[in-house]
Amino acid sequence: MAINFLPREVKFFDFLNLQMENIVKAAGCFKAAVKKGCFDEDTVRTIKNFEHEGDTLSHEIVDMLNRTFITPIDREDIFALANTLDDILDMINSMSNRIRLYKLDANEEYMVQFADTIDQSTQALANAVKHMHDTKRARRVLDHCIEVNRLENIGDQIREKAISNLFETEKDPIMVIKWKEIYEVAEGTLDVCEHVAKVIEAILVKHG
Repeated sequence: MAINFLPREVKFFDFLNLQMENIVKAAGCFKAAVKKGCFDEDTVRTIKNFEHEGDTLSHEIVDMLNRTFITPIDREDIFALANTLDDILDMINSMSNRIRLYKLDANEEYMVQFADTIDQSTQALANAVKHMHDTKRARRVLDHCIEVNRLENIGDQIREKAISNLFETEKDPIMVIKWKEIYEVAEGTLDVCEHVAKVIEAILVKHG
């Protein structure tokens, strides 16, 4: 009987796509809650479940890395990508928890803009990850990464306008502290999305 020394195929890209699908769902749920202006217990729990699912998928990818000899791209790149994707979920979950804890009406001009921009950014990342396995579509993947970078710049602008408006119009110092923190976490979420895009860009350069 012949012995096969090669490891059976492990579809890392499939799991990365599952991670992205989960992130897009979480961002969509967050956006809907912001527009509704209500982060009730069910909404916060739903987003927390997305975060738990992200942790599970990230652990499964790491476990596969430990059990697989040959990987489609460098194992450190897969590890970095899985972890940075998980960071996006952590940020969305953090915003959800804080809005609920601070009892804020999330249907606020700048928060709506942030939620929409985060949603767009996660969808652009999903499109990038979807085509990463196909070297012939490297240009398309790069275009999606560039879009994430553009959205991060928009996030910077939203934060500056939001905080400036906050100091000008809000008289309650406690509310200033609460909203400033939320705005900064929202902008930080877009920073993490941009970091993921840079990881993907680095992988493209390495394997181009």
